Amino acid sequence: MARGRMEEDLSDLYLQTIYSVDEYSPDKYPQKFCNYLSEKYFNIKGASSKTLLDIGSGKGNHLVGFSRNGFIVKGLDKRNECIEILKDVDIRACDLEKEAFPFESNYFDYVFSKSVLEHVYNTDNVVRETYRVLKPGAFTVQLTPDWATDYKYFWDEPTHVKPFTKKGLVRAFMLQGFVDVKCAGFYQLPFLWKYPCLAFITRIISLLPDSFKWKDREEKDQNILIRHSKERMLLVCARKPDKS
Repeated sequence: MARGRMEEDLSDLYLQTIYSVDEYSPDKYPQKFCNYLSEKYFNIKGASSKTLLDIGSGKGNHLVGFSRNGFIVKGLDKRNECIEILKDVDIRACDLEKEAFPFESNYFDYVFSKSVLEHVYNTDNVVRETYRVLKPGAFTVQLTPDWATDYKYFWDEPTHVKPFTKKGLVRAFMLQGFVDVKCAGFYQLPFLWKYPCLAFITRIISLLPDSFKWKDREEKDQNILIRHSKERMLLVCARKPDKS
């Protein structure tokens, strides 16, 4: 009970520290990120009739982003939100460690999560429930830090509990029955989404000393380009079989 209360407090503190109201703006990174995923992985042309679940939706900047693109969005988190911009969004409470997602089976066209799996001890439950609530033939896209590039910084975040490698992430989804499982490194730098041939720039920048990631000694003001050239994400895309 004590550990659970502490984890909730840390989660709230994390959200208050990392996110700001400004992130809901249509010209900020979360919206650009949702636009990229909508075009590359989700069928944005048929979005108006497609349901999308955001696991660990936090303050809902991705819920807003996908909603702007026409998807019918629903959120899942351990905390209840009361932000005005989310007042009409269906966000349900769930303990990802042990509870079933509060949705019926074969319900969603897409399931998404970003920076969630590394915060959960029992990722089997998350992946298994993702499989259950997806429609047959539907996709999930989930992102988590890449241990290969983040091992020096992973534990700087006190709410991190489980790191992943590319191979481990693929196996986690295959063990729960997913097919067409693909996993690749993902840089949180929008110019690379449009021009992937420029990835060599991040490899050069990553050679800079780690201290260059920050603009101040207290390591509060980050240099986005340098930090995200050094710290990569893993993006896994997996499909539920047509018949399960």
